[in-house]
Amino acid sequence: MSIARLIKDHIDKKSLGSVFCANDFYDLGSRGNVDVTLHRLVESGVLRRLGYGLYDKPRMSPLLGHLSPDLSDIIKAYSRKTGQTIILDPLGAANALSLTTQVPAKTTFLTNGKSHILQICGIDIRLTHAAPKKLIGAGTSVGLIMQALRYFGDRMIPEDALQSLSRKLSNKDVKVIRSLKNKTLLSLSAHIERILKYAAVH
Repeated sequence: MSIARLIKDHIDKKSLGSVFCANDFYDLGSRGNVDVTLHRLVESGVLRRLGYGLYDKPRMSPLLGHLSPDLSDIIKAYSRKTGQTIILDPLGAANALSLTTQVPAKTTFLTNGKSHILQICGIDIRLTHAAPKKLIGAGTSVGLIMQALRYFGDRMIPEDALQSLSRKLSNKDVKVIRSLKNKTLLSLSAHIERILKYAAVH
């Protein structure tokens, strides 16, 4: 089967709105062949070029035309492309988990790469360099929770909020967050202990 056919089949299996980077296909063929195939798929309308080496399988609305892909999918694809560790910043994570009604003024992610701004689909995405301990949990199922705890820092977190977080944890998540407790900032240890206490009750 040709590389073009393999790439097309891979894309066909994905849902509308899925985001890709060329790296996703380099196991199917040479870099040159992959790049040529992606260019042709953009020309035929199968893919849309988003910029920064990213593409999506476009979703369409009868009223609005092309719809933007999910922000989280853009960030995951950009992370795969660049090899950077990227995670939502503390305020964004706390808001996403409904732990605060405060809305971030700008969409901000933390990264182990250089600080810079991505402009994709009319959205400015701020990427801010952060030390390794502030990225603990990135790429895991408990990453958002770890960032949300950083939002509170030394402040007391309401018991109902901790209970809500504990209910989101699977048995695997509990093991992951326990393994991260001694690797992250000391200010988070007490919060993690309380979450684990509630998780043990469920």
